[in-house]
Amino acid sequence: MQWIRALRALNTRLREMGLETRLDGRIGAVDATLRGEGRTRGEGPRTQRTVLRPHRGELWWWLRSPDGHAEAPFLTPLTSAAHPSLAARRIRGLLAPDRG
Repeated sequence: MQWIRALRALNTRLREMGLETRLDGRIGAVDATLRGEGRTRGEGPRTQRTVLRPHRGELWWWLRSPDGHAEAPFLTPLTSAAHPSLAARRIRGLLAPDRG
């Protein structure tokens, strides 16, 4: 039950930030996609998969490295699942970094 609540909480926060999402409860993942504003002209949609996994006795969100980034670890810890707003802000920042 804790897993489902965590998945739904992150999914909701990401949608509130204007991202499209796809929740996969079978593997404990949320895919966030940025389309339109916030991207460089000519860029296709950008997607970030975030997975829920146990870490040090609690649930954590982990970022899955995009294909083609061989130097990066497959999964990188993001934040505790107890902080869905923080996780959503960080994911949004990865998909649309400030270009100022």
